[in-house]
Order: sequence, then structure tokens, then C-alpha cells
Amino acid sequence: LSTGELRLSERRFALPLDLEELVPSAPRDGEEGVLHLDGSAGWAAVESDALELGDGPFTLECHFRAERFAARQGLVNKTEGAEYGFFVNRGVPEFLVHLDGKYVGARDERALAADGAWHHLAGVYDGEGVSLYVDGELRARREASGRRRRNVLPLVIGGDVDSKGQGDSLLAGALDEVRLSRGARYSGPSFVPERRHGTDVDTLLLLHFDGEVGPWTLDSSSHGAHALRVGTGRVERIAAPSATER
Repeated sequence: LSTGELRLSERRFALPLDLEELVPSAPRDGEEGVLHLDGSAGWAAVESDALELGDGPFTLECHFRAERFAARQGLVNKTEGAEYGFFVNRGVPEFLVHLDGKYVGARDERALAADGAWHHLAGVYDGEGVSLYVDGELRARREASGRRRRNVLPLVIGGDVDSKGQGDSLLAGALDEVRLSRGARYSGPSFVPERRHGTDVDTLLLLHFDGEVGPWTLDSSSHGAHALRVGTGRVERIAAPSATER
């Protein structure tokens, strides 16, 4: 020990942090949060056991904007030989649900432009078919029913999920207002998408990307399905858009 040095023993303390007791913060005046992704090493993930989705009708939806699209482009997925999710390969939106041993996909052949414009996607399984809505318009429907095959992989927000639970086919752009619900929220030829989704007894997951604790983005539903931001995924503050801008 040289002159002037003082060596102290190391002590570590575990501080309790219960995310279930935290309430997502409201957006700042004139600002909201979005999940910004660079397309190479960032996504968010919600653990499978936090999503209590049984068999029967359900709805998955989100707002997103893309800076570019890849040939294989995930968006929000719990796929990998099971479950459900959105792909936008080359900008072509598709909602997939794994029913009775195979994927049933509702796909809109009209590709979206990678121009940074916001779009709303809603995928609905109503017990009799799989429907895809783009910006509130019914674009595709496939009749189907059956049991949904399960997996224990996380729901990846901003890409696809691989067999190890990691993000793959990652998005370059941003996501917001990710909501998973029991029941078929939408039917018929069209509806007006909410700019900011609400929560009710059927909401299993709702991510506004406004409330944060460390690497977690807080879930606004009552289920505590908080999302862990991974890699370069980050929350970016933007000016709150008007109802006509998103």
C-alpha cells in the first residue's frame, strides 16, 4: 500500500424495487414518448408469463413509422412456430396467428412507404377469422378457427423473436401505443383509430412509452407487463401529434 492510498472493503446492498407499485407517468406538456429503433441492435421485450392471453378472440395493435423496410421485417411478434404477430416484409403488412398447427395470415398486398409517416395496424382474431386493419380500414381477412399454439418466448416489440428469445429482423423506425387485448375490438369495414389508446378490463398490455424506470417501459394496464428495452432501443420524446397527424 503506497503513501496516500486508502483501501476500503466493498459492501453491496440490495434495494427493493417493485415495478408493480409504480404508475406510468403522464406525458410532459406538449410531448410524448415513442420507442426509437435503429434496425440493427435494439428492441423491447415483454416476458411471456406477463401476458395472460388464453384461447379465443384477441386484438393486437400499434402505431409505427418506418425509416426503411427489409425483405424480412418484424414489427411486434411472439411467433417462432407458434402464437401471433405482425410482419411488414418490404412494407407489406401481415397479421399472423398460429391456429390448429399452422399459421393463418391476413396480408395486405399494398406496401406501405418507408417515409417516416405514422400508421396504425390492428390484427383481430374473432374466433372465426383473422383480420388485418391498416389505418382503420379492413385490408385483409382469412376465415379460420382453432386452438392457438403457445410458446414461452417474449413478445418482441420492434422485430421478430428467435428461438432463444432474442430480437431478430429488427425495425428501423419507431413504435408507440402497443396494445394487446382480449376480445375482438374491431369489426366491419372500418373504424377511426385512437391516437392514444385507452385501457379497460380487456387490456392485457398497453405501452405508451411515456413512463420509464431504468431500462423498463411501464405497462399502463393492470397486469404489470412492463417492457424491457434491449440494446440500442431507446425512448425518444417527440411533440405530441394532433389527431390528424397519426
